[in-house]
Amino acid sequence: MDKEMKEEMQGKIPKEVKVRKKGKKGIFGKIMGCILILLLVLLLSDICITEIYARKIPHRFATADEGKNLLLTENDYYGSFTQNDIEYRMTRSGATLDELLEVSAHEVKDFTIIDKYLIDRQLAKMARKIKKNGYDLPSVDEVVYIKTDMTVENGICRGATGYTHGTNIYLNSVSILTSAIPEAGDYFESLMWHEYYHCLSRNNPEFRKEMYSLINFTVADEDFEMPPSVQAMYVSNPDVEHHDSYATFNIGGKDIDCYTATVKLKKFADAQSEEDAETVPVLVPIDGTDTYYIMEKESNYQDVFGKNTDYVDDPEECMAKNFSFAMQYGIEGKGGEGYPNPEIIQGVIDIVSK
Repeated sequence: MDKEMKEEMQGKIPKEVKVRKKGKKGIFGKIMGCILILLLVLLLSDICITEIYARKIPHRFATADEGKNLLLTENDYYGSFTQNDIEYRMTRSGATLDELLEVSAHEVKDFTIIDKYLIDRQLAKMARKIKKNGYDLPSVDEVVYIKTDMTVENGICRGATGYTHGTNIYLNSVSILTSAIPEAGDYFESLMWHEYYHCLSRNNPEFRKEMYSLINFTVADEDFEMPPSVQAMYVSNPDVEHHDSYATFNIGGKDIDCYTATVKLKKFADAQSEEDAETVPVLVPIDGTDTYYIMEKESNYQDVFGKNTDYVDDPEECMAKNFSFAMQYGIEGKGGEGYPNPEIIQGVIDIVSK
């Protein structure tokens, strides 16, 4: 078909057809405009509701500069580091504490608007669950959130996504952004409850004692002195500020009162494999004997800690996990699957329901 014939045929298109087509385009444009306005209204409504509920859990976001200053003032924590702590975190023999602090401070970042919104959205969800279930959690004046890349902590705990100092909660940059993905969001909620528990436990001694009692631990009046054989291998956990709680474990047929500690069985320079570098929970007798027992090999630790979680390095971590289960899924458990030890979860719910 030549050009003249095409133009002739185009010229024969009735005017009313052209008008009809323009009309359809106009209607489509109006529909799309309405949809966009509706989405904007829904977004603004979500932001307002999020803000209202998120405020019910007192908190704020630290700038990068403030976060660095807060981290560098944790003198009690970093001042107690062993050389093992430093070298495993820095993944280098001969590393110094000053180098570790410099790298740790450099990892602290500013929150973006999206970061803040995603965290507030999660806090709002938590606040709604607290209200719906009628829970009365212990008070914390204010939680300060700090954003960090967290590669230093990964030297001790691979895949670290959060940790705490006092009422400061450090969150991994990646975990915040991925929280918008459904499955990752489920994990992020668990993380937020877990780290919030550490703030509650740390600032409310009676609450901590009640929680620990659910897994057979008693809180003593002061920290136990760590024997030389353990101190030499010890690695710190920022969420565990004290070694002042103990339970009775059956070891070699004998009942022995012990507290927990985490160690690297080999020095960094001697570790030749991932297995060598594994962080191991040990049981340390409270009577001061210079010895320790490998928890998972030499004791009935599951009878003490229960079987709801494998995170049994310390009663603080075990109960943070149980607390997050109780708050997130209730007594029914994830997907209604329940728990190996539902009495621990029910105990948590009873304590926060008083």
